[in-house]
Amino acid sequence: MPSKTPALTSAILTVILLIIFGVLFVFTQMLVLNGVSESQGMTAMGVSLVCQGAGAILAAVLAAWLTNLGITKFNWNNILAVVIAVITGTLFGGVISFLSIIISIPLAGI
Repeated sequence: MPSKTPALTSAILTVILLIIFGVLFVFTQMLVLNGVSESQGMTAMGVSLVCQGAGAILAAVLAAWLTNLGITKFNWNNILAVVIAVITGTLFGGVISFLSIIISIPLAGI
């Protein structure tokens, strides 16, 4: 049974990286929504932030699960398992963040 430290480390690193990407995506969305009404813009931003938060939670769970899988099933080194899980979780969360922007704009009625 592996230690929970590598799984926790990969989950925390994934969430930190997704927060950084989330801030960049929010600034990008502000530029995209320039010129729309305030109520539509706030609705789009709110939907996007909720989707990004849910995606960050799912990506952290995925990173922790992949770390444990790599260590127990494939006998990977702890560092290798954490690095691969963080990269995979961040890519997954980044795709969800990008899709949240694409989905939130039509949902706001723009």
